[in-house]
Amino acid sequence: MELISITKHNIYDVLRLKLKDDQIGFVSSNAFSIAESSVNPDYQTRAAMVDGKIVGFAMYTEWVNASWMKEQKPGEYYIPRVMVDKSYQGNGYGRKLMESLLNEIEKNRPKAIHIVYCPDNTVAKALYLSLGFEEYGKNSDGETLARLTL
Repeated sequence: MELISITKHNIYDVLRLKLKDDQIGFVSSNAFSIAESSVNPDYQTRAAMVDGKIVGFAMYTEWVNASWMKEQKPGEYYIPRVMVDKSYQGNGYGRKLMESLLNEIEKNRPKAIHIVYCPDNTVAKALYLSLGFEEYGKNSDGETLARLTL
């Protein structure tokens, strides 16, 4: 798996990625995430590519400068979006995407990496906990917050 930047050449492939019907609402749409990144230059968007095909999407940022952040946490990173297209789920791509994303973020020598997920998303919860994330609370929308301390 390779993580690549979103460009004019692959944006439509990223926008066509879909969740299963019972997963809708677990993450914001890729279009919304790309729009967020267009007004917040700290947001990093990535497409997950396998054998030349876009199979997933993720976004991360250092915990600084976003309007929703009540406090700045320089050196800590936040992953608000991770998704794998419904036709590619069940192949281990979610784990590979997360491992690739964590490797990219770790090049910045972070103190911690935070992630947020819907409490009903038991598959995501199991994946994140297996990667070493520990739950520590809920955000204002009732989503679960977890942290990987490095």
